[in-house]
Amino acid sequence: MHASRRALNLVKYLLLMLSFMCFVIEIIQIVVGAVLHHMFSTYTVFIDNDFVRATHFLIAVGIVLVFLTIFGLTGMIFENVTMIFLYAGFFTLVVILEIMLAVTAFSMVNRVDSMLYRRMRIVLERFHTDSFMRASFNHMQRQMNCCGVNSYEDWSVAHPGHALPSSCCSGLGSWENANENCVPRERGCMDPMSDFIGSRVQMIATGTTVIIVFQVICIITAIIMGVRLGMYKRQQRLLEESAARQVQQPEPIMTEKPKF
Repeated sequence: MHASRRALNLVKYLLLMLSFMCFVIEIIQIVVGAVLHHMFSTYTVFIDNDFVRATHFLIAVGIVLVFLTIFGLTGMIFENVTMIFLYAGFFTLVVILEIMLAVTAFSMVNRVDSMLYRRMRIVLERFHTDSFMRASFNHMQRQMNCCGVNSYEDWSVAHPGHALPSSCCSGLGSWENANENCVPRERGCMDPMSDFIGSRVQMIATGTTVIIVFQVICIITAIIMGVRLGMYKRQQRLLEESAARQVQQPEPIMTEKPKF
C-alpha cells in the first residue's frame, strides 16, 4: 500500500510540474498571439482575413487553456478523480482544435506569396483613389525600405505620368519634386513582405506544433494519474469496509465448558 501511495505521489507531482509549465506556455501563447495580431493589423490591407483570424484563435485557445489548467491543477491538488478526467477530456478537445490551427497555418505558409502579390497589386492600383490604402502602402514602403511590388518601375506602369511617392525615395525627395531629386529604393516590397509575413505564419505553425506535443504529454500523464488515483481510492475503500466488518463481527460464544 505504501509503495502504491509513493507511485501515485510521483505521478501527481510530475503532473503538477507539467501542468504549471503548460500554464506558463499558455501565457506566452497569449502574448505571442497578441503581438502577431498587432503586426498583422498594421498590414491588414495586404493579407487575407484568415491570417488575422489565426491570431484571434491563438489568443482564444490560450485563454481557454489557462482556465482549464487552473481547473486541472485544483483537481490534482485535492486528488479529485472526476476533475482530473474532465481536465484530460476538455484538454483533448482543445488540442484537436490546435491541431487544426497548426495544419491551417502550415497551408497558409504556402500561399503567402500569391496572396501578397494579388493584394499589393490591388492596393497599388487604388493608391490615388483610396486614402487608407495610400497610407498603408506608404507605411509599408517606409518600414520595409522598398518601392513598388517588384521594383519602383511598377509605379510607372500602374500610374503613368505620376511622380513616385516620397515613401519610395531613399533620399529627401517629396511628391512634388520627386522626379528631380528622388532616388528610388531599388528593391520591391514583395520579398521583404513575404519574409515578414511568412516567418510569422511559420512561427504560428511551428510553435503550435511544439505546444501540442507538450500538451499531449500532459494529457497522458493526467489520464495515468486519474486511473491510479481511482484504483488507490478503491483499495482504500475496500480496506475500510473490511476493517468495519471486522469491528462489527460479534465475538464467538463458548458452548462447552472448559476442561481442567
